[in-house]
Formats: sequence, C-alpha cells, structure tokens
Amino acid sequence: MRVTITTDGGFTGRGIGSRSADVAVEDLRPEEWKDEYRGRGNDLVRYTLVLGERAVSWNETAEIPEDLRRLFERVWK
Repeated sequence: MRVTITTDGGFTGRGIGSRSADVAVEDLRPEEWKDEYRGRGNDLVRYTLVLGERAVSWNETAEIPEDLRRLFERVWK
C-alpha cells in the first residue's frame, strides 16, 4: 500500500520535506490511531502520514503508537 508523509512547520514554517513508499501493512492497526497527536514545544515540525484513506498527524515531540512509529521509520529512511 502507498504511504505518503509530508511535513510543515518548524523554524521556517516550511517543514523538512516529504517521502513516499509502497509498504506491506499487515502488522498495522490504523483504525486505532487518533487523527492527531500533540507534544509540547515551539517551532516543531508536524508530520502528516497518509495510508490509503487514513491520515494521521503529529509533531516531533508527540508520543505516537509503536506501529505508527515503525511505519514512519520505514518510509522516512
């Protein structure tokens, strides 16, 4: 399945880029993800991950579910 990650915010407000990849999703539970996760801080980069029709956003200090973190790391690297 196609996964796309975009960013915005940060010090410049423009984010730090984007990535996309086709990945296997057998071990994911996107139905359990919140739409948004927030952490504390200023000038943080916000990530938005789109998996099929599911979108979830978080900023760089937010705690996100482990399966979402693994997916992000697979696509972002």
